[in-house]
Amino acid sequence: MTLEEIPALGALGSAPGAADAVALAGLVRETVAAGVERRVLLFHPARLAPTRRRDPQMALLRAAWDGLRRTSRTRIFELPRGALVAIEAPPGHHLVEAERSLASMLEPQEATASLALLRLPDQAAAVLTAVEEALGLTAAVRAAAPRPPGRAPDGEAIAAAERALASADVSAFLRRRKVCRLTPGGGAPERLQEDRRLSLADVRDALLPGIDLGLAPALVRRLRRLLDRRLLAGLARPEEMRDLGPLCLSLGIEAVTSPDFLRLDALWPAALRGALTVALAADDAAGHPAGFAFARDLLAARGHRPMLDAAGPAAVLALPPSRAGIGRLRLRWSDALPPLGTPAAETLRAAFPAGTESVVLAGVDRPAAIAWGWEMGITLFQGRLVEARRPAG
Repeated sequence: MTLEEIPALGALGSAPGAADAVALAGLVRETVAAGVERRVLLFHPARLAPTRRRDPQMALLRAAWDGLRRTSRTRIFELPRGALVAIEAPPGHHLVEAERSLASMLEPQEATASLALLRLPDQAAAVLTAVEEALGLTAAVRAAAPRPPGRAPDGEAIAAAERALASADVSAFLRRRKVCRLTPGGGAPERLQEDRRLSLADVRDALLPGIDLGLAPALVRRLRRLLDRRLLAGLARPEEMRDLGPLCLSLGIEAVTSPDFLRLDALWPAALRGALTVALAADDAAGHPAGFAFARDLLAARGHRPMLDAAGPAAVLALPPSRAGIGRLRLRWSDALPPLGTPAAETLRAAFPAGTESVVLAGVDRPAAIAWGWEMGITLFQGRLVEARRPAG
């Protein structure tokens, strides 16, 4: 799903409540874009104990909820799977009263699990997550079959893959992603640069099926070095140089000092000096601090922009960009990121590099990711959701 396709969520199915889910997702986006405050009450009857969901007790709970329909200040949404959402302008007295009435009929743990009183735009991510859960998107991701355990690669397998990659056309493994500016004020995603890489995961699937690369990091580094060389050599071709624009490359620290990179640097157009960002993995920085520092300083001296590439919050906290001497950070969106408003989220925010547009949130394929990023002060995004040319209309 792209950002412009939020109103098209109904295409996922015609289940009862799908239209309300679409309308709610659109309203949340409009509220965040306009910076308008709203109060939101979420009620998930499906999270109640089975005995609580019997007809007589549900009738009482439903009557308490239906009291919200008697005021014109409250807008009600009935989502798939029975989830209920009410939105009201502040101070939201009707929602507070409804929450108290519902909670009084439930055990404390039931109330905690099934009721939530939230604020927009501050907690937009939580509301959008409720929409995704109601539509079954979250369940579908969790239900995806995990990759079966793989075996460790050996030197012979890696060598065979290296021989194949040395002469093969690697364009099938090339991945391009836009890095876009997307602000809560609305407007189309503004493309700033292109992220380009050779996918190690795709190479593994094609040349090393059944192999778990994480079991042999030293052998995998050999494969990564070869992929970096092929990527840099491909970029240095005259036909590629003619069409270059602002670019981001993910490279190992050895690649930055390699002859292939130095050749690319020598050919790099003067008009684009300062428009090349090189993302260096935080794990590489932690494991090889001297090599990382040398690569970082070489990039800066040549007028390029080093970026710390962190797979998750633990990597950021273990090596904050300020300690790494880098003013840019790319962080991958995942469920491991701390919920907004928690001490962990504030600790992570404090570790972000200073300055506007210093953080890129990658792996963005859910609306909740953009909402989380906005609320953390991030406006640069990379991923499937921001590949669209136009915003939701």
